[in-house]
Amino acid sequence: MGRVKSRFLRAVIETVQQEASGTALGRLRAGLPPYLLHVLGRDVLGPLERDASIDVEAGIELLLAVDRVLCGGSGFVTSRASAALASRVLSSSPGLVVPGHTVATLQHLRAPFEQPFIDVELEFSLRSSPDGFVLEVHVPGRPQVARWLSSAGLGYARAAATFSGNGAARLRLYDELVGDVARVLGRHTATGVLSIPRYTAPAREDRTRLSRRRSSTTNLAAQVDEILNRVSPSSPPLPRAEAQKGAIPPRGRASPASATPPDSRSKSGVRPAVNVAAPRARKSAS
Repeated sequence: MGRVKSRFLRAVIETVQQEASGTALGRLRAGLPPYLLHVLGRDVLGPLERDASIDVEAGIELLLAVDRVLCGGSGFVTSRASAALASRVLSSSPGLVVPGHTVATLQHLRAPFEQPFIDVELEFSLRSSPDGFVLEVHVPGRPQVARWLSSAGLGYARAAATFSGNGAARLRLYDELVGDVARVLGRHTATGVLSIPRYTAPAREDRTRLSRRRSSTTNLAAQVDEILNRVSPSSPPLPRAEAQKGAIPPRGRASPASATPPDSRSKSGVRPAVNVAAPRARKSAS
């Protein structure tokens, strides 16, 4: 079982629409299969009750399909939208930002990982390492969910690095997928040359202990829920008719380049999420 909140899915789609300069819905209408278009129009962009939700498999399938249609499944659209949502949380709650400390700031973003899901056994563990940090988000038995969380986690980590002021040329971020475990690795570097050490997963009992070490997120969870439910002032809610008919006209002819950054090679580590592509494998964000 397990479900994902419809309002979270709407927040992601609205963010993607803004990031694509209003062209995303038209491209999704042309690229999504009919049954996912029905889910998009009825369960995401249609009139919603506050507690509306859909089956987690259908929700994640939709999110992965959106990324596949808009950027070939590279994860770039997912990480960019997730970074924008995480940035919205951090800018609305400056007390969550720990200056100069990416790990502590990222720890405060635990609630955005957990809030969209209902009755889903999501394990979140974050630990510092001598050369950076390791973030693991684990949904037992659900590798499809892990695929989306891998790219989403990279976006959250970028937002944390940017807001903490500990990114730029001193931190490189990577994401990788190991079975049903989504992993984001941050590596400090003082030069442009970086050697990636072999990662060794902690013992099972250590992972269990880390996943159970929960911070107090009651107030933060409420803030996240409010932020995700809030309609962006720069973009009115997308009506159901537009999702089904593609009524939002694209600015010129959409092309694959509209979902790809002009230069996917980062020259100095982490940049704001709007400019940096999210690699799928364990590769440099540069």
